[in-house]
Amino acid sequence: MKVGFEEKTYESYFNNELDSKSSVYFPPGQVLEGFFGFDSASYSKNSDLWEKLNYPFLPFSGVNLLDIARDLEAEIGHLIDKIPNIKSNLLIQYKRPEYMEKPNSKEWQYWQKEYYRYQIYLKQQSILSKIDKSFGNRALVIYASPAINNIEELVSLKIKGEIIDNSNFKKASDLNNHSLNTYTCAGNYSIAFSEPEKLENIDLISELQKIEDSYYLDNKKWILNTSEVIAKNMKNVKSFNDLMDEYIKFKEFSFIYSLLTMKVFREITGVQWVLNIHT
Repeated sequence: MKVGFEEKTYESYFNNELDSKSSVYFPPGQVLEGFFGFDSASYSKNSDLWEKLNYPFLPFSGVNLLDIARDLEAEIGHLIDKIPNIKSNLLIQYKRPEYMEKPNSKEWQYWQKEYYRYQIYLKQQSILSKIDKSFGNRALVIYASPAINNIEELVSLKIKGEIIDNSNFKKASDLNNHSLNTYTCAGNYSIAFSEPEKLENIDLISELQKIEDSYYLDNKKWILNTSEVIAKNMKNVKSFNDLMDEYIKFKEFSFIYSLLTMKVFREITGVQWVLNIHT
């Protein structure tokens, strides 16, 4: 059965801890989400409408979101300039596993004790694999899954700052041609299936620290390049293209459009984008 907490709860705790333990930066999504939350509201110059909505300051002519976008584009540019030099991208696919505790579980013979298991979806894996290949050593593309069984244990580890230490990490490239991954704890190794394959796990923080910066771009070019790589790899995904079409009017604003690309990418795939930076 599935572990006793939601994937979003684990993801939230994980991100907070990662932010405190490593030189990472979560892109300015809140500013953008606030802006496009406003974008989902009605834009109208109809004074009768605003009067019905009890807007107290009449006459009111509305606000053109493209004018706001110009100011926001400049603000995002200033924000990107303030970030220390970007070293690499970290792309995380979170997985909520099943906890297999019965001897008749299919993979029990390989562990001979309780273990965790999550599915690897072909389309999702194909996207991650292509992205990993496109970025090379400029990105770490991983699956992150908790070796935690229930909400009480999750909260206890969150308080102690030990969520990452109790998570299992696999490079997406290691799971090509597999449909399942299994493990018993955070470290040591995993066994992936269909054909059983023993795979060594990684230490996330150590992996981030040792990534070589053999490729340099200034921060603004890095952000733009990242979104271009993602868009190229998502070009055949209809749902991605449909959502991006909704934002086509903002394409002239390069930083806004880049962050929108990453926002839609996350909505479609669930992959968290994090920047590994120099401190």
